[in-house]
Amino acid sequence: MIKSLSPEIASIVLSNIKDGIMVTDPNNEIVFVNKAFSKVTGYSEQEVVGCNPNLLNSGRHDEQFFTEMWNTLDKTGHWKGEIWDKRKNGDVYLEFLSISAIKNSEGKIEHFVAVFTDINEKRKAEQQLDRAALYDVLTDLPNRVQTIHYLQNKLIISRREHKLLAVIMLDLDDFKSTNDKFGHDLGDRLLIVIAQRLQRLIRSTDMVGRLGGDEFAIILSDLNNFDEVEQMTSRINSLVASSIMVDGKKYKLTTSLGITLFPFDDSDAEMLLRHADQAMYKAKDNGKNQCHLFDVEKDQQAQTRRELLQELSSALKNDELVLFYQPKVNMRTGSFIGVEALIRWQHPEKGLIGPGHFLPHVEYHDLIIEIGEWVIRKALTQLAFWLANGLRITVSVNISARQILQHDFVSLLKEILSEFPEIPLELLELEILESAALENTDHVARVIEQCRKIGIHFALDDFGTGYASLSYLRDIPADVLKIDQSFVFNLLEKRKDLALVEGIIGLATAFQRTVIAEGIEKTEQGVLLMRLGCDLGQGFGIAKPMPADNILVWAGNYQPDQEWSIWADTSWEISDFPLLVAQHDHINWVRNVLLYIEGKTNSVNQKILVNHHECRFGHWYYDYGMQRYKHIETFLEIEPIHISIHHLGYQIVKLCDGGNERQAKEKASILLQLKDQILEKLAALQKKVVSSQ
Repeated sequence: MIKSLSPEIASIVLSNIKDGIMVTDPNNEIVFVNKAFSKVTGYSEQEVVGCNPNLLNSGRHDEQFFTEMWNTLDKTGHWKGEIWDKRKNGDVYLEFLSISAIKNSEGKIEHFVAVFTDINEKRKAEQQLDRAALYDVLTDLPNRVQTIHYLQNKLIISRREHKLLAVIMLDLDDFKSTNDKFGHDLGDRLLIVIAQRLQRLIRSTDMVGRLGGDEFAIILSDLNNFDEVEQMTSRINSLVASSIMVDGKKYKLTTSLGITLFPFDDSDAEMLLRHADQAMYKAKDNGKNQCHLFDVEKDQQAQTRRELLQELSSALKNDELVLFYQPKVNMRTGSFIGVEALIRWQHPEKGLIGPGHFLPHVEYHDLIIEIGEWVIRKALTQLAFWLANGLRITVSVNISARQILQHDFVSLLKEILSEFPEIPLELLELEILESAALENTDHVARVIEQCRKIGIHFALDDFGTGYASLSYLRDIPADVLKIDQSFVFNLLEKRKDLALVEGIIGLATAFQRTVIAEGIEKTEQGVLLMRLGCDLGQGFGIAKPMPADNILVWAGNYQPDQEWSIWADTSWEISDFPLLVAQHDHINWVRNVLLYIEGKTNSVNQKILVNHHECRFGHWYYDYGMQRYKHIETFLEIEPIHISIHHLGYQIVKLCDGGNERQAKEKASILLQLKDQILEKLAALQKKVVSSQ
């Protein structure tokens, strides 16, 4: 027999439930709200009892919306849906609302009960993810996917109206050396200025997109003649060459431009971009700071590619291709879990050639299918050898877009697998690039499902590079997401990359996928990834790709990183995530002072030097940190050290400005000691936080 709850218990339950609850009488006057209601809306129970719920009206819905809501309530006794409401402070927010009419034994309505959930932040996050799939995070320009989509649409119009269309590829000259000399932060700021200048330059019918790094694409449509293209390229060169002022210092840049013209170059969108890119590299080869027009008939790049294809085909027949293997480990358990097979070309004259020098040239050629089948057979042969010698690990093999899009891919794969009956199929993992999976989502999804039925797992490689959206992630049933190494590389220095990695791990968790990070080079990267929820990794910090003969020896000698072992048994709450970020803000502040001593950065913020409240670490310490950890003695011990660091940093900069570099370097050793003291305190604080959970 089920007992009814007492009024006291019912009140406690309603007051503490996480969803907002509002109860009105038949006249629609509020008689009760719970704590969650007050937390979301800002109104206390005393302020709203006796009022009409329309005090929450945001004004975003018309009268018909509410008429249909009440009609549904009258007919069915229930209504649910998304609605915009307004908080006490005037902020408008989105909620999911469910309203039920409560009737007595005579069928008369006694109350209306509204239960709602604030979905404002969730919707914003979804919109940001969708936008990130189409727009570059740094410059807010369309990314490669959006640029191709725009170009495809413009090609349809140009074909129909017989209009000239130009694709211009722009690459900044020697930008890498500028980045290396002055730092990536300055490089990013220069790219933002260039992007803004290009946007102001083009017409409303044109588009500029960032394809990656310092490479931009400009689409000019509805042109009457080539003179208009020449005028635009001249203006681009002048605009880029104009001095850029950053922090009081001028920087001069030049650019190389590659141009291809439709319909003279009657190609699809992807190929037009490739041709413009080839022309741009030709401009660089010709001395930089100039333009080059792609010649469909005579361009030397096409001939070079044909020669490479012939040479690579011979290399496959002559057994010149080899596989290297890069280990993958579980950082939390310290176990060696698998390897990724990576192709190399042992050229008889040029020596060992990496895949980046030849695979892109065969990406859309049938030869890539032959190479792909060779890689699978070679990897399985090696796996059989390791199993026979007591080493049971997974082997990951990269699959090209052209290979997986074959109609008979699965049957060919089964045929190869039948040659290795001794190998458990779950030890083979196939990796596909995120971009490759999107070329035909439905086909790729079917292939993955068919392979999973026989025990083969799939990984989505280079995840997060700006192509996929939530819908693709939902539709492509890959078992593993591989975080692109470009994000891991800057994980400790760039907040944007840190936020992206956190988001990818969150997506993997939400979609119940395994996540692994590529490109781990530092112990600290591994620690941070573990705390964020990513335990699997590979990279030079673990092991470089090596010949197959070296794997057994490496496996026998592998020792997990001691720092990773320290944190192996700990978990981390997302509310303590700012503590991790603060640690790296502190490291970067000290690094910036040291770079100033070495002359590798031109300026430091004097206000931040003098005032220890103004640096990013100070912002965290005196705001979120003080609110959350002021009851912990270790946290309070950090403040005097942090103040000393700022005083010392100020002295060091003044010594440098006065030409006393020797004294500045002497004080730098003390600065490093103070930095380490703070890191020790932060580590101790983190352990106290973890142990208290």
